[in-house]
This record gives sequence, C-alpha cells and structure tokens, in this order.
Amino acid sequence: MAQKDRYKNRFVNIDYIVNNDLDIQNEDGYWLTLVSTGSFEAVLNGVIRKVDSPSLMCLTQQDILQITKKTKVVATTIKFDNEFLCTLRVSEKKYLESNKPSIKAGMQLFKKRTTNCGIYQINTKIYPKILEKFLIAGGEIQVQSDEFWVCRIKKNLIELLSLVDELEKNQEKSPLNLALNYIHANYAEKITLDKLLQVSLLNRDSLNKIFRKNFKCTALQYLQQYRIKIAKELLTHTGLSLNEIAIATGFSYDTYFIKKFEKLVRQKPTDFRRKTRKLAAYQ
Repeated sequence: MAQKDRYKNRFVNIDYIVNNDLDIQNEDGYWLTLVSTGSFEAVLNGVIRKVDSPSLMCLTQQDILQITKKTKVVATTIKFDNEFLCTLRVSEKKYLESNKPSIKAGMQLFKKRTTNCGIYQINTKIYPKILEKFLIAGGEIQVQSDEFWVCRIKKNLIELLSLVDELEKNQEKSPLNLALNYIHANYAEKITLDKLLQVSLLNRDSLNKIFRKNFKCTALQYLQQYRIKIAKELLTHTGLSLNEIAIATGFSYDTYFIKKFEKLVRQKPTDFRRKTRKLAAYQ
C-alpha cells in the first residue's frame, strides 16, 4: 500500500507489514522480511529450505515461496517498489525519477545465489543492529516524523542491506574477516586499532599486513574508506544534512567528515552529491 506523504503532495510506494505470516504475494517490488522468532520450512524457487530465526529474506516478484511448516514464527516486512529506489531528492520540492533502481548498496541480496536463494541467516551478535535499523525504517513508514522521513528510511535500508551483504561475503572466521565484520557492523561508532587487534587476535604488524595484501591499505585506512563508501550512498540517495551523514558514518561532526571526504574522494561532499544525483537519475 502506497503511503500518502503528510509533508509533500505525493504518494510513496512503501509499506510496513507487522506480524507478517510469510504470505509473500506475487506483486511487483521488493519484499524485505525480518524473521525475528521461530522457524519455518519452505520451498523457495524449487529449493527446499529450513530457516531459523533470526534471518532476513530478500525477495522480489520473480520469487515463488511456498511455506510447508511454521513454528512460532514472528516476521515483519518492509515492501517497496522500483519507484521508491529510483526517486532522488534534489531540493525541498523537487524529485527526480529514473527507470532503473538507483540504490546499489546491498541490492545484491535480492539477486538469487545458489548458496542462499535470498534467505540470509543473521549472526545473533549482529541481529540487534539489524533489528534497530529495520524498526526505525518501519516506524518512519507509520509515523512520518518529519519531512525527511523518506530519507531516513533509505538511510536505514542502505545501512541494513550493506551490513548483511558484507557479512555474506566474509563468512569464514579468519582473522581478516573477524576484523572486517567488526568494521562493517560498527563503523558508525568509535573504532580503535586496539579493538581491531582484540577481535582479530592478531598483533598490529600482522593485521596491517593482511589488510595491505587484500586491500592495499592498513586496517584503519580501510575503516575510513568504508565509512566514505556508505557516506557516498547517503549523499546520493537521501536529503540528510552533512552533519547527519557525518554522525551516521562515524565522523562525529561535519567539518571532520568534509576534510576526510575531500582527501579520499578529491572533491567536496556537496559537489559529489550534485554530480552523482544527476548520474543516478539518468542511469
């Protein structure tokens, strides 16, 4: 069901379905379902799956889900269509629309891979962060707290999907992946080298050696680059202020964020936002 925007003369194609019984309809758009309690057995696109909570289902209208057994399942769904992904806020009153989804962060989760078929088991340590972002997005759909409610939904979906996507890439419990997973889950918070050494069980030289081998940078340099990566998505696809984006990506305040962004991207965040919005709108 499209939501009537209380602040703008428009409808936003997104819905929040509480206590979803896993009856995923064959409708256009994307179904993001968080299974927080219980378990179920199903056939998804011809593949038999047994799913335990917590897990995240990323499905589209092309998927065929048949539930064969449910045990005390509690699930909540955010449903959105292509238009929601394509609409870009340009100014207070102007929006641009493109023909293809513009948001890229985490959207690989909706593409079917043979290992998971669109269903992702969530680590219990990461689950609280996933749940928080999911509930904030769902709450904004229901409440529309201010004129930036759509921006906040996109922000939390970008962060949520990016986190799950990165965790899927780094499932093996190697020292490198332990450090990567910590960075991807906690980049918005203060992260010290000592903490990365603690979670990876390596000394400073060994940790930086494996980061240089894989990413041609140190662990803390990778952290900065990942923060900038998320910031780029938020600059392009939301109307959040530079200070809000700075806080969301772990830079504490906007002047520090601008300094680091200019150093790594070689342009101001405002210039990047203006240019990439034009590109994204006409992809």
